[in-house]
Amino acid sequence: MRAEEELNAGPAGWARTALEVPLRYAKAGSSLAWAALAGARRFDEFAHHPRNDVVDALHRTRFYYHAHDAHRWNQAEHGHFHLFVDGDAPGDFMHLAALSLDARGQPQRWFSTNGWVTGERWRPADKAIAALKDFRVSTPGRLAPVARWLTAMVGLFATDLEGMLRARDARLATRLSREPIEAVWSDRSLDVLSERPAGLQQRLAALGLV
Repeated sequence: MRAEEELNAGPAGWARTALEVPLRYAKAGSSLAWAALAGARRFDEFAHHPRNDVVDALHRTRFYYHAHDAHRWNQAEHGHFHLFVDGDAPGDFMHLAALSLDARGQPQRWFSTNGWVTGERWRPADKAIAALKDFRVSTPGRLAPVARWLTAMVGLFATDLEGMLRARDARLATRLSREPIEAVWSDRSLDVLSERPAGLQQRLAALGLV
């Protein structure tokens, strides 16, 4: 089965991809966490991997992998992906979700971020949820398996991501009732706004796929 057909096959295809991609890296003595560095010799905090992001012009999606300083983020986290969909104007994009990995490349948690973290323009949860339903990201070369894996993970955790984004907006609602979104979106005391577990085995078991 070709990669695109597999990802269009629904939960069974997503599950196959989500399990097989990390297994192939493991057999090669690597992991998703190290594959995500795209061959970089150093893993510098805040640097994007790859440097210019993975951009899928066809699906208008993109992603990158990076890490933050340890005192603000989960100590067990190696790094995390940020997933985006591009808007209509140049430089306009919407952050859909972030997905953290441990040093073995195992997914740990999904989380949403405040606007200043990625520089996105505010859009309500409904807009992000609609974009997630059609999320696909594809790229040639060494990061092609990572892109397939991320697409599969979004499919498998769609319900959780919808709940996470609605929780994000619920947390912001009180502030937005008395402050403009620009002020809230730039508040450096707010970074992670909501999160959900990303344990793959638990998700597959819940779906009856293992």
